Amino acid sequence: MSLVESAMAKAKARELADGSTRAPQGSRAPYARTPGPTSPQRDVKDRIAPHARVADVKVCQLSRVLLDESSDENAAAVAAYRMLRTRILHRARSKNWSTIGVTSAGPGDGKSLTALNLSLSLAREGNSEVVLLDLDMRKPSICRYLGVIPPAQIQGFFEQQVDLSELFFSIGVENLLIASGTESTARASEMLASAKFDELIEYIKGRTTNPIVLIDLPPLLITDDALVIVPKIDAMLLVASEGSTDRAVFKKAVEILAEFPIAGVVLNRAVDTGENYSYGYGTGGN
Repeated sequence: MSLVESAMAKAKARELADGSTRAPQGSRAPYARTPGPTSPQRDVKDRIAPHARVADVKVCQLSRVLLDESSDENAAAVAAYRMLRTRILHRARSKNWSTIGVTSAGPGDGKSLTALNLSLSLAREGNSEVVLLDLDMRKPSICRYLGVIPPAQIQGFFEQQVDLSELFFSIGVENLLIASGTESTARASEMLASAKFDELIEYIKGRTTNPIVLIDLPPLLITDDALVIVPKIDAMLLVASEGSTDRAVFKKAVEILAEFPIAGVVLNRAVDTGENYSYGYGTGGN
């Protein structure tokens, strides 16, 4: 049984033991489902006005950011992310999720790149406004992958130096907003534990339509930053890397997240498809 299959089997067993009826912890605003003839979009008067940034195409190519979906070279990865996107959306809409954290057991598993590429794929689906928050403030990387300078440092908001209106930027992809930074801080845990995080999420929900907020978080076993955030959001997406993630370390990460809703497990750098650049995935959990 593979690493992901083992994790999913344990998650399914836990779900059956719980009766598959447990709601996410805390009181959450209902997820706005895909608009239709009988479900009009909510009118948002004060929408977020993002600053414009141009992603560096060469930097994105080197970073393996899927900025160009039409490239034959990216075809396998684009298809894998579309499948992951569909699974995530099914779970989010059935369970009223709108905030999903992305983490890994340890460093080097590709969780930030996964969060960025998944946010691009979700935005292109077109039925939700996607907001990507780079809250790995000890080692921010989203701006580096895109080759951009943010209009404001996201940690500046937590330090009460930056207004929310200054924080968000767009790289020209419709339905996608990003807030990130390039400076690191050793006080990330204290910042995330403050009421500023709740203020940030409420601001986003009040100024977007059908929001899906993806939150790039530090690895679970490196700092307590992700654990500070987990009780405040709807679900977690756990990223592992084939040939890199230690089985015992991954098992420990799954155990840590056992009491929280799991959006899925992504197997990064999977080689079972015969492609050099591909993603496997599994979803399960409570």
